[in-house]
Amino acid sequence: MTIRLISTRLLYTAAIMLMGGCSTASWYEGFKQGAVNDCNKQPPGAQQDCLSRVNHQTYDNYEKERAAKNP
Repeated sequence: MTIRLISTRLLYTAAIMLMGGCSTASWYEGFKQGAVNDCNKQPPGAQQDCLSRVNHQTYDNYEKERAAKNP
């Protein structure tokens, strides 16, 4: 990743945290949105492939799945 992509991702994450509080769910959603934004910067043929690899699971579902794996 280039410095610009990292900076952009951190900026989006910070913006989401400020809007939604500094919760774990906000961090999760911020990084997920940053990944989607990075995918949207890819050439048209690569965008769909990139987006298919992004985790589209909600934070609540992620937490339930994580808790089930680590009792």
